[in-house]
Amino acid sequence: MHHRCIRCLGIILCLLFMPAGARPAPADASADEEQLVRIQQSIQSGDLRGARSELKQALTRLPGEPRIYNLLGAIDAQEKHFAAAETNFRRAIQLAPRFTGAYLNLGRLYQEHANQQWVVEKALDVYRKLLEFEPDHVEANYQAAWLLYQLGKFGPSLEHLERLPAEAQQRAPVLALRGVDNAALGRRALAEAALKQLSAAGDLTEADILPILPALHEHQAGDLATRMLETLAQRGLSSNMGLQALAGLLEKQGRFKEARESLEKDLRIEPPSVPVLTRLAKLAYRTGDLEGAVGYLAHARDLEPGNAAIHFFFGMVCIELKLPPEAKQSLKEAVRLNPDNPYYHYALGAVLLQEKNSDEAIPHFRKYRDSHPADPRANFALGVAYFDAYQLDAARKELEAVASRPETRVGANLYLGRLAVREDNLTEAADRLRKAIASDPSSPEPYAELALVHIRHKEFALAESNLTRALQIAPEHYRTNLNLLMLYQKTNDPRAEQQARQVEQLQKAGEERERLLLHSLEIRPY
Repeated sequence: MHHRCIRCLGIILCLLFMPAGARPAPADASADEEQLVRIQQSIQSGDLRGARSELKQALTRLPGEPRIYNLLGAIDAQEKHFAAAETNFRRAIQLAPRFTGAYLNLGRLYQEHANQQWVVEKALDVYRKLLEFEPDHVEANYQAAWLLYQLGKFGPSLEHLERLPAEAQQRAPVLALRGVDNAALGRRALAEAALKQLSAAGDLTEADILPILPALHEHQAGDLATRMLETLAQRGLSSNMGLQALAGLLEKQGRFKEARESLEKDLRIEPPSVPVLTRLAKLAYRTGDLEGAVGYLAHARDLEPGNAAIHFFFGMVCIELKLPPEAKQSLKEAVRLNPDNPYYHYALGAVLLQEKNSDEAIPHFRKYRDSHPADPRANFALGVAYFDAYQLDAARKELEAVASRPETRVGANLYLGRLAVREDNLTEAADRLRKAIASDPSSPEPYAELALVHIRHKEFALAESNLTRALQIAPEHYRTNLNLLMLYQKTNDPRAEQQARQVEQLQKAGEERERLLLHSLEIRPY
């Protein structure tokens, strides 16, 4: 994006004027002047073909008239003929070395194509040559300052700004440039002062702020960038681009609620788009507003029903909302749309296990393992699925293969302990569960399972001790509460009735298994 000029002069507005003495007077000056004025009017009205035709005729009579070449350059520039425009503007300057308008037009031509440093340097050279004979020219000084800023020459940029008259120095583009130049030079107080003036400037626009944001960040002044974008939003000057930029900065600072508010304003400016809705869903998710995230994603899904990532994000949020049918439906659609994404398969497999549909889950975990053969979490997921499918030998093989790996040590030993309980090998079960506890003392599952082993051994005090520890870690852990109910019932504890109500309220048996699977892989929904 190009920074806007102090003076709103398009190329076609710097066409005819030349200082007196800059060119020789033609023989029939009056008629020629009228024709040139008429041609300029044709250009301004958009009749470029007619204007070019007249200029060719005029050129046969006035081959040394610099304004003809300047007008031809203007037409070429509007028609995107860069090389021809450059040639014509340079020819005008060659014929009239003090033709200010031709210099300005050539400088702007380079700026409009300044995607490489050498073009920026050529534009700067043009303005410097103009300033040799008009050292106080306002726009030339401003544009030279802007180009020097782009080249990282912040001190010389400020020098050109100082040459501007007092009135021009209070204009928003100048204040913005002064602020970022000082920030880049480490002059924090001067940068803040300039940007404070800019915030109150009557001619402030978004075009003054957006181009300087990268430099403010690069020079450790990101807070000033945020402040300026917030000013634009507060004054109602932000477009969707500015609001999205503000949201991005706020998100990086962890100000997710404010970032979301900024993007919500974007929805009032233009129709909702999938990228904006997805960003809003991400922000809602990060602030814990799962219902809000689902709402944004549902809208995005309506706009792009073939977007697998949206279905996946929707499904993962539904998992956290404890909506298994919706999660399953969305994840299945994500897999259908993008069958090669292994993470989609893994997540769907976890949901299918929650539904106790282990036979259907197994192929999805295999798909993940095919894509990540060295990832022990693939073996772990398959081991859990085989365990649920009562394929105990297959489960043992997968789980033992990764029981010593840091990523899966807790889960693998937990399920090997459960497998041993299922086979009535309580000694091995206790050993495996103690290994799981040693690997992660903050996980409630192994304590709950070890308590079950103690209950089977009628070691009720040890069972209660383990369950107490598990409840300290996670008071609403379903399996812990279920095993505590079993303990109370075995010991005729009067608290059994109340505990039964607690278990009923917790619902969702199997929730911990799904959590263990998804958290072991650390799948992010977006």
